[in-house]
Amino acid sequence: AAYKQTAPAMVFGDIRRCDEHDDVDFSDEAELMKFVRKSRWISVNIGAVRIFRFNWVTTLLASIVLWGFAIAALVEPEKVLAETKMWQSWVTQNFTWLYIGTQNVWAVFLLYLALSKYGKLKLGKAHEKPEFNDISWFAMLFSCGIGVGVYYWGVSEPMYYYRAGYSNALWKIPMNTDDDRAQMAIFTTLFHWGLHGWCPYITVAIALGVVCYRWNLPLTMRSAFYPLLGNMVYSPVGDFIDALSIACTTFVVCTSLGFGVNSISSGLNKLNSDIEVTIDNQIIIIWAITLVATASITLGLHKGIQTVANVTFAIGLFIVFACLFLDNTWFLLNSFVQSVGHYLQWITQVGFQCDTFQQLAYEFQNAEDKNLLVGSSTSDLYNKMAKASLLANHTSLNTQGAMYDSHAAEFMDWWTVFYWGWWISWAPFVGMFICRISRGRTVRQVIIGAFVAPTMFSFFWLIIFGSLGIKMQRVAELALGTRADVDWADGKVDCAALGYTSGQPTSAAAIALADDGYYALACRAHGDRLFDVMAPYKEVTTFLVLLCVVGVSLYFITSSDSGSYVDDILAANGMPNPPLIQKIFWAFTEGAVATGLLKAGGDNSLGALQAVSICAGLPYTFALCFLCTSVWRALKIDAGDEDICQGTQWSSGTLDIFDAFNPSGCNDVATPRFTVAERVLSLAKAAVTPFMGIFNAAKHLYGDGIVAKIHGFLGFVWFVCWFAFLGLSAADSDWGMIGWVWYMFLVIHIAILRTMMRAAHNIYGNTFEDFFGALVMYPNTLSQVDLQANEPKPETKDIYVKP
Repeated sequence: AAYKQTAPAMVFGDIRRCDEHDDVDFSDEAELMKFVRKSRWISVNIGAVRIFRFNWVTTLLASIVLWGFAIAALVEPEKVLAETKMWQSWVTQNFTWLYIGTQNVWAVFLLYLALSKYGKLKLGKAHEKPEFNDISWFAMLFSCGIGVGVYYWGVSEPMYYYRAGYSNALWKIPMNTDDDRAQMAIFTTLFHWGLHGWCPYITVAIALGVVCYRWNLPLTMRSAFYPLLGNMVYSPVGDFIDALSIACTTFVVCTSLGFGVNSISSGLNKLNSDIEVTIDNQIIIIWAITLVATASITLGLHKGIQTVANVTFAIGLFIVFACLFLDNTWFLLNSFVQSVGHYLQWITQVGFQCDTFQQLAYEFQNAEDKNLLVGSSTSDLYNKMAKASLLANHTSLNTQGAMYDSHAAEFMDWWTVFYWGWWISWAPFVGMFICRISRGRTVRQVIIGAFVAPTMFSFFWLIIFGSLGIKMQRVAELALGTRADVDWADGKVDCAALGYTSGQPTSAAAIALADDGYYALACRAHGDRLFDVMAPYKEVTTFLVLLCVVGVSLYFITSSDSGSYVDDILAANGMPNPPLIQKIFWAFTEGAVATGLLKAGGDNSLGALQAVSICAGLPYTFALCFLCTSVWRALKIDAGDEDICQGTQWSSGTLDIFDAFNPSGCNDVATPRFTVAERVLSLAKAAVTPFMGIFNAAKHLYGDGIVAKIHGFLGFVWFVCWFAFLGLSAADSDWGMIGWVWYMFLVIHIAILRTMMRAAHNIYGNTFEDFFGALVMYPNTLSQVDLQANEPKPETKDIYVKP
């Protein structure tokens, strides 16, 4: 039987607690079709053989984005690179506060869930056991989340912060000596790869685990939003969520293919100098590994991905322990303990750093392509400063770096916000994969396990290789340079003075030191650094380099087949075993897109792809904030919390417009509470005359008296002043900013009324939802409040139980 809500609801059709759900096998197409609208489903057989099973809307949207970008990169790679890099910088400059703030909020939210009563809820039924043992689970966590990255950045990232052949000032924690700078370099690397990075992954994994394994919804990203959006997940909104997830997954996997193939080709060149690091050779490597990944994905999760992950993790363990024992073991153990301590000491302070004052440099320059701050004049402030500087007889205007020793304003763009956007863009892929391998574990186990286990192992790897890199750099500086060649405060070394040209040792001294296995890593190419730190180990070096190439290749395969697996499930609306041809299609799509980008512009095209991934992280940042709300609602419903289970629901939804104002179930025919004409009229009235809706809502809440009239009058003032001052911006743009101040008053007024309406009708929600809804779509939000004013106050009853 279908258990419907006992209270009227226009948005949610079938929310029940965990113990009220029947088990569902989504490999049965008939069962899956209960959660997919027939108009969106493509099902093709040839005889008894399944050929296609997918949601054509989701697949088409994702394919247009992926192939459209790939074709553009092929046709005009330089233009695409410039545009996407500009988008990335625009996002960074205007939304640093959002990226930094949300990562910390998510971390606190997840830790609270783990320690709360909700932590004991299981991602699955009460009797279910974990599908994978702890070792395999951890190995797959590590491989899908950060595998290729720690190989690619393990030596290079600390070196970028420690020393470079150019001015490289960076001040993240207090420094007095070069020893402090070395520690700062390792700390900053750990910061980017630590607890913050896993927050998006775990949030998605928990959200999907609850609704898919407790409520028996299909394993798709749209399902994660069901506790918040209800039947809207079956609408174009849900299609868009899944399409965006596929695009993000493919973008980030293709970029990882670029990272991985760079390391593999450099390693092969180290083993055999006849194998050159060229685009053609990298394309050959991509397709060779894509074929292996395709074979892995066709074997399924247990036989394919699990096996590769276990082997790859074992290889990584061997490499890191070998380097620990082959080099100065006690130095490396000291570094590990000390670096973890520094991380724990500084993580809170640095975790909230937005480079507030460093980024003022964007305003203190006259460059249209650098200052992308919304509302900031490109040249106005600079011209005023330049005029005064000229009167002060200065030959040129001082810069922040020269005057205050500030590090580069672009640091957040280059690194921290890049990383946060990167992690967020990975969230639909890795989060969904973590959910898939975590069935049968509790919320607490998933949060603590995913926070601690992979983070500590990645810390061990990054500290070992980062410390070895810094040690090797110091060996080269002490042997080849003088104090004058090194400016530790500026993070700069004179590579020419050390005997290096174009990344290669050219002086007799530098060549002799290189022959003994030691290089000035700051002067070396990125791809060489991982293998350079293994050069001192003589006969063992070749063996370790070979293991690294194999390890990166296997992580490459794991990332590729995991990404294809996730894309395939999303496109098939959660079907766990789509037809083989679809699995092959998504695996080959990743290889083809990466190939096209490499052929079009090499590393530059991959840089453009990175930038697109970061930009895609912006809408997903907002999505993850609402996903936290969705998780919270789902856990409260399953726990039977009175405040949500004894509540009622809105008579209309703010997003109903995207589903023809009738967000019913998948294939149900339902009569909406209001006609389309009524909804359109209400929406138009809210947009053009919001003060009327404000008055109507206030009248319902406070009666037809002076209070309601004051509300209506204030609504009229906010609205009129908003447009009046926007009109004055034609004379002076500053008046337009004053107009947006009046708009904020209108937003706050609508948010307050929505909060009061929720209280009057016992509708569960929170003030953040009220404010954000009013901020980004005030007509929809006000229309919802206005229509709710036509409803009688409900009786108190549990709406999440079967009748």
